[in-house]
Amino acid sequence: MARQREFEQDVVVQKALELFWRRGYQATSVQDLVEATGVNRGSLYDTFGDKHGLFLAAVEHYRATVSARRLAKLEEPGALRDKVAIFFQGIIDFAVGEGRLLGCLMTNSTVELAPHDRDTRVAVAANMGAMEAAFRRVLTRAKKNGELAAHKSPTDLARFFTATANGLNVMAKAAPERATLSSVVRVALQALD
Repeated sequence: MARQREFEQDVVVQKALELFWRRGYQATSVQDLVEATGVNRGSLYDTFGDKHGLFLAAVEHYRATVSARRLAKLEEPGALRDKVAIFFQGIIDFAVGEGRLLGCLMTNSTVELAPHDRDTRVAVAANMGAMEAAFRRVLTRAKKNGELAAHKSPTDLARFFTATANGLNVMAKAAPERATLSSVVRVALQALD
């Protein structure tokens, strides 16, 4: 008879996510994960396969919670410029507040692992794709209702704003000053003029 799992998988994934986010993948050992989650090594391996499997589960959890929550802000009613500004303001507020020097887990994973880890590259690309798609939907609606000039490309702008969001996350790791980050957003919003 199989042993019943004695832990909530979502809770373990959340705790692992917090640890990977603070320390990075390479600097997080399996023992660190055991201590952070309170789950023994054998149970972690049985459930997730290995450290990398738990990391990928944490990345997916981040995508489904943190990233999805940020992207949902773009879908809220309001003027296009205001929605885009609020989206970027959320990145800045986190970067200079509770997330100071943490950065974005997706951006951190891109820099640390994506160049040599296919699974991470796929997960990060999916997250960027979701961001680009959310921007494109909002920009396409704005173009249809006359809020965005006819000569503006929703696809090009969506890619630009996705790159801007990722760039802000990288900048915030080294220079998490509100004025610096806000100046980038101020210039980025001019693309909507």
